[in-house]
Amino acid sequence: MSREQELLDIVRTLMRVMLVSERTPPDHQHEMRYNALDFQVIGLVRGKPGIHVTEIVQQLGIAPTTASSVIGRLVERDVLSRARSAEDRRAYALSLTEEGQMIADTIHGQDLRNMALFLSTLAPDEQAELIRLLGKVSDRVSALER
Repeated sequence: MSREQELLDIVRTLMRVMLVSERTPPDHQHEMRYNALDFQVIGLVRGKPGIHVTEIVQQLGIAPTTASSVIGRLVERDVLSRARSAEDRRAYALSLTEEGQMIADTIHGQDLRNMALFLSTLAPDEQAELIRLLGKVSDRVSALER
């Protein structure tokens, strides 16, 4: 097996653990069904309240129509709210509702628990090396995206 295939298999396993899909039982989804794209949008808004739809499109690499559908669904579910941007009256600034903040914090907490579980199999020096190496890869990928 090539290194590339080995890495791909590892990344797929980790992503499967991290992403909650529509097949996830409702008790893990606040009694509502969400998909991975919903979670990504919620996470972006959590990290940057007031974010514009165009930035979500850029960050996730999705079509504007897809972003509009996801955002519309999350607004209908009272997870997100939209308001005209103060800087650009043509754009909408997105923020989390109270319910949305609770969901976003729950998702973030689970993500941190997943990371703790992943790191728990390594000694502290191995953890630091893994984080250093993944940071190096992440920096390279980010540079290629620019």
